[in-house]
Amino acid sequence: MKFHSIIAIVIIFFAAFFCLMGIKWGLPGNEIKKFSVSFNDVSEEYIKNAWQISKEKQDQKLPRSIFNPIRSFHPDEQNILKSIASMSVEKFDFNPHFFEYPSAQIYLVAITLKILSSLNLITLKSDIGYYFEHPEEMSKIYLAGRMLTVMMAIAALTFFIFIATCLCGKKGGIFAAACLGLSPLYIINSHYMTVDIPMVFWIIVSLFFSILFLMKKKKYLFVLAAFSAGVACGTKYPGGIIIFILPFFYKELFQDSRKKLFQYFFLSFLIFLLAFFITTPYSLLSFSEFKRDILYQAGCRGISSNIFFNFIKFFADATGGLWAGSFLISPIFLISIFFQMRRRNLLDRLILSSIVLSMVPLMASGGFKYARYYLLILPFLCLSVGCIFEEFFRIRNKNVKFLLISISLIFLLGMVSKTAAYSILMSKKDIRIIAAEFFDTSVPENSNVIFTKDPWIFEVPPVNQVKYKINVVEEDKVVQVNSGSFLVIGELQYFLTSGNRNKLMNEKIQKFQSYGFILKQYFEKSPCIGRINYDQGWTIHDMIYTHPRIFVFYKP
Repeated sequence: MKFHSIIAIVIIFFAAFFCLMGIKWGLPGNEIKKFSVSFNDVSEEYIKNAWQISKEKQDQKLPRSIFNPIRSFHPDEQNILKSIASMSVEKFDFNPHFFEYPSAQIYLVAITLKILSSLNLITLKSDIGYYFEHPEEMSKIYLAGRMLTVMMAIAALTFFIFIATCLCGKKGGIFAAACLGLSPLYIINSHYMTVDIPMVFWIIVSLFFSILFLMKKKKYLFVLAAFSAGVACGTKYPGGIIIFILPFFYKELFQDSRKKLFQYFFLSFLIFLLAFFITTPYSLLSFSEFKRDILYQAGCRGISSNIFFNFIKFFADATGGLWAGSFLISPIFLISIFFQMRRRNLLDRLILSSIVLSMVPLMASGGFKYARYYLLILPFLCLSVGCIFEEFFRIRNKNVKFLLISISLIFLLGMVSKTAAYSILMSKKDIRIIAAEFFDTSVPENSNVIFTKDPWIFEVPPVNQVKYKINVVEEDKVVQVNSGSFLVIGELQYFLTSGNRNKLMNEKIQKFQSYGFILKQYFEKSPCIGRINYDQGWTIHDMIYTHPRIFVFYKP
């Protein structure tokens, strides 16, 4: 076996290892159940109509905290299960009633759960009360969805190694694959039953078939590339940008015939649309719901006509997002882009065009301060880095060559250390559980416990509503709370899109202290390797899902 093949296998192994380490992070179970009410009477009718109620009948919506015992700690994972539960399969109605992202992954998870249920590996029941009593069974459902994400992540990395070695060379391709598959951004999101990594999977599959089409000139590969692009869009809308990237791959093949290039693009676009509508059919069959959610997403993501402002804002957000998600490799992204702009051969133009086009969905909304949104750009940035790394081996000066290669590998190891820190953190007891145990053992029974918002387990620790008197008081009215009360504040309650965590929380501490509270207990648990701690100060919102700071105040 050749050396580069061995290194590729090692990269895949470590990627899988990091993905699986902590895969059970934040899942429901008996550990959480003991801090929560054992059962809530939630009807099957409510579950079936939950999306319509939450979007159109807010007065009938149940508080999110009611579902704490059966939710994971990630705020978006329940969207997929909630959408599956909204379908009426017995009536051949597969409408998820949710289109803030498309339906491909929702259906794929549903099929996976059905297969596992038929094998008696998980239990599927329409009665949600069963899962309140047996949260470990709900944990298995989440775990099944997460394992599907892991498999797609590892498969995508395997395809990417082939793509990168074809475009960058063997050494550059391996380095590009390591930058992608071992990055914190890629590994952290591979732990979740969400649509981000599956979107990247279908983008990479589309690129894989495009490369094969260029090599073998077989039309069925062209069809598969376009179809995969449609599935990428049907998994997460921004993934659709890949259909505009594919012509840059085909341009070399049809450089003597613009007419043929246009014909192939037109045909690929039709195949792309077909794949999207196959995977998200109710975008047509239930257009009113589709339009409702698309308009909501456009509004909350800040999509506007102010292109110049969005363009500037994007670069500010992307710098932070890529630094948080790729750490020491992110400066090499900039260097490699500059290098390719200077060199500008055919391959450079191809990769640079792909980078620019993949930025378009984020530029349209001015960027957005979730690190995971930059997964769309990451594969192309890694290809760019692979090209410059391959070029290092062509440098004649041995000292310069050794220095540049060594720095690149050190930066890569630095990035991997952050990835390892997060995987280790996710395999340990979550900060919310630690805070909940403090309450259970240190706070007297029947104490008055105050939250400033509905106590959602994503934001704050679970506190037993039978053992304690739970009250929700708006933040500006907390000053009126009686003496002897405890106040719980979670960092994720205050939507820190990006910035300095320390500054924001110091402001909150000072504010509540001015209301007469004292800080009784402070919970913090950061991803770390040895004495090196990550994302303690400046960071981005979704990078602290795994370790939000939690504060317990007391009013004497």
